[in-house]
Amino acid sequence: MQTIEITSANIRINENCHIYDRGLIDHVDILIGEGVHVEYCFVAPAIPVTSKNEAIQVPAATIKDSKKYYRHITIGMNSTLIGTGVMMDEIDIEIITEIVGDNATSTLDLLALATDEARISVEGVARVASPYRQVSTRVDQTNILIGTGARVRGVPRLEIATDDIEGGHSCRMHRLGGESLFYLTSRGLSHQSAETLLLNSEILRHLRTIDENERETICCEIHNRLIKKPA
Repeated sequence: MQTIEITSANIRINENCHIYDRGLIDHVDILIGEGVHVEYCFVAPAIPVTSKNEAIQVPAATIKDSKKYYRHITIGMNSTLIGTGVMMDEIDIEIITEIVGDNATSTLDLLALATDEARISVEGVARVASPYRQVSTRVDQTNILIGTGARVRGVPRLEIATDDIEGGHSCRMHRLGGESLFYLTSRGLSHQSAETLLLNSEILRHLRTIDENERETICCEIHNRLIKKPA
């Protein structure tokens, strides 16, 4: 599938594609037509890549000024949306997926990575405002706290007006470590290597909707930003 980047506030999708949204536009409405499969990923503040799999620079003003985001993704009849996102630093975002036809599916799987300096607010909404039939929708959020001063607000919710639906939502918050970290260190990995492995595994899971040729590059950029290491 081709990859489309978000560069305007109103987008209509009529063919199968990946959508890479690096947060360059504050308010975006995406309309997915009928019978389309779309895989969408939001990563912000912006971590762009070129078609040659190389990181490119974004002006500091772009990142500084784009802290509040709104996304409304409408899914038409017989269409599927698989949505993911990775949020860091200081960001306030609301993402709404809205089904507007029968036999449609939407999933939204969001990851917040909060260091001591981070102030993150994420609202994920799965909406079905009319009694459409045979629809499925859910929204899930994972919040990982990296540091004692990290702050995350997660609000996943359903807004449903039909009985013919499979739906759900969840919000999970935890610190990096726990039993998985203990297991890896008991197998001989250093504490730092084990943390890196766990963190990158979670990041890559939330980048699964990006073309596979770009995932490792973007994951590395995210990890370097978290540890304040130049790319």
